[in-house]
Amino acid sequence: MTVSNERLELLFNDFSKFISIEDEKPFISFKTSAWIDKTENYKYAVYNEARENLGNKRWKTKDIGSGVIQKSVSSAIQTKVIHDYRQVENNLIDWRKKDNFNKISQNSKLEELFFNFYKSKIPDQQAFENLIEEKFSYQLIAYLFFIKDFNKYMPITQEKFDEIFEQIGLMGFKTSYNLSWENYSIYNYVIRQVRDFLKKRDVNATLLDAHSFLWILDQMKYMGFSFTNHLPPSTIRDIVEIELIKTVPIEIIVEENDELGFPEGKDKYLLHISKERNQELIKIAKEKRFKENKKLCCEVCEFSFVDKYGEIGEGFIEAHHLFPISELREETLTKIEDIALVCSNCHRMLHRRRPWLTLENLKILIL
Repeated sequence: MTVSNERLELLFNDFSKFISIEDEKPFISFKTSAWIDKTENYKYAVYNEARENLGNKRWKTKDIGSGVIQKSVSSAIQTKVIHDYRQVENNLIDWRKKDNFNKISQNSKLEELFFNFYKSKIPDQQAFENLIEEKFSYQLIAYLFFIKDFNKYMPITQEKFDEIFEQIGLMGFKTSYNLSWENYSIYNYVIRQVRDFLKKRDVNATLLDAHSFLWILDQMKYMGFSFTNHLPPSTIRDIVEIELIKTVPIEIIVEENDELGFPEGKDKYLLHISKERNQELIKIAKEKRFKENKKLCCEVCEFSFVDKYGEIGEGFIEAHHLFPISELREETLTKIEDIALVCSNCHRMLHRRRPWLTLENLKILIL
């Protein structure tokens, strides 16, 4: 999912005007703005205090089951800080979520999960899915990830950020009622794009500053600020969108050739190679790629069958049409550039949802 830099530029101009009014001087950076420091930069204090309360570096294996780990996590969730000479509640997570966590009785299994997660003994995706199994809310899980690494993960308020994403032109992506690792990964990827945009205006801008920037854009609406720059609707619709919230049954495809997953129906489609499109087109695509790189690495994860399996894997790779053949309504020329070469695992993941994931989307999920 790609955020339009054009739209961000327009919104940033309004943002700068707003901050200049509040600060009574031009916006220079997120760290030097008095208004941003007062209203948003407390998040840094929350993170630092929560990390201290978590104290995961001091955890020992023997602590699992003792209640120590669970109490430490609870303390990190309940964090309060002093910022700008006032006590600030940790509003990065709803008070009801905090209370619900405190009601959980001592749980050895949960403590082991926290231990493995914060000690990085299991992949983050696995930890996320395990926390879902524990019936944790999206907001709570996001906060637990935030205090693990605020350079990668951000807290979330789903309904509010759904509004914010619409404001920046992402009309099809929703976080509400879409608790999944996939959804959270894209959420953070969008914010990373905003951070990269902001770094061109403030070289020290962080992921948390990007989070604050988006939040402030939403607050500006309720503070009576009149936005002066808007993209026409047609431009917004042209922004790249994907919709990952609709799950369809997993396709079970059984084929013995390397064109796994491309049933094209009874229609004959004219290709620039020949009528026998499948074998010839993919053969030429492979040959062309083989000349460039004899390992034939997957275009998503860079896995190589020959590296893994030796001689038997030489020249093997699967072919994926970048545009679903099944959606064509008339004879269409298919070019070599329309074929991606991917490993078996990535191929299946590309077909897990409708609409299909793009190569870029899948790359985001395995970062």
